[in-house]
Amino acid sequence: MRNMESKNFGLRSSDLTKALHNAGRLAALAINSREGSYKSALTTFGKFLKEDQGIRDLRKVDEEHIRVYGEHLSERVETGTLAADSAHNYISAMNTAMSVARGNDDLKMTAVRDFGIPERSGIAVENKAISQIEHERMTSNLNDRMSAIIELQRELGLRLKESCLINAKDVYKQALENGRVKIKDGTKGGREREVTITSDSQIEVLKTAANLQGNHHSMTPSDQTYIQFQRVMYKEVGRAMHGERHYYAQDRYEQITGIKAPISAGVEHKDRHDFIAKELNISKDEARKIDHKARMIVSGELGHGRIQIMNSYLG
Repeated sequence: MRNMESKNFGLRSSDLTKALHNAGRLAALAINSREGSYKSALTTFGKFLKEDQGIRDLRKVDEEHIRVYGEHLSERVETGTLAADSAHNYISAMNTAMSVARGNDDLKMTAVRDFGIPERSGIAVENKAISQIEHERMTSNLNDRMSAIIELQRELGLRLKESCLINAKDVYKQALENGRVKIKDGTKGGREREVTITSDSQIEVLKTAANLQGNHHSMTPSDQTYIQFQRVMYKEVGRAMHGERHYYAQDRYEQITGIKAPISAGVEHKDRHDFIAKELNISKDEARKIDHKARMIVSGELGHGRIQIMNSYLG
């Protein structure tokens, strides 16, 4: 019988990764998954915990560590270094091993809902955008700084890291002078991108953020590192942040095309061109071009390297 009070919940190894493998064996993952895939998935998880989070004991893994790992996998899917199907398998293996290790499902999370990882097909079948009512309810329970960060995600389509590391004062100035802003801090691979300013609400959000930022260089509190603040944000807001970028993508698509995004309109991905043609009274070929152009623009403004990722946002 395991001693749950000992290191790694008594999983017969002082090494965290080996303990995860042992948990996987107890759960019969080796039998129920493709040969070697469960071990590779758990090795990846263990390596992330040790090298990125400094964790050496499974007893110290908490919800925020799981969320950070999920975000890491989501980022890899976005950049094309990990297939959505593989990300789902990684999350499933992690959930099973941690449930066995802990003896409960308290840290169990889902790839789609918690981390915004596309369905295995890569095409959204459920609208994950946060409604205005949900948005207001969420931000009303946050302090001013956190609320402003969430507003930046909704109005500019920023990722969490980008909204925390943004120099709001500088970006606000750009918005007033140029009608577009450069997003460069906290971006994937340091790739700079531009976002077009299309509404007064974007200006107001940037103005509020700039005032809250004060003399500091970013929206991360001056007495905290980004990693520390990231954990606080996940604890206070959690998975809801993904929905803000989905809202931006769908709202921007509608601005560009004049019609709702397929997922917003309840239209299946395969029928999107027929829907656009009917709504705009144009040919299907014209509809295809309009849809592609809008997806290209939104993809660029969200900082995605692949237009295919838009299927998970727009349907």
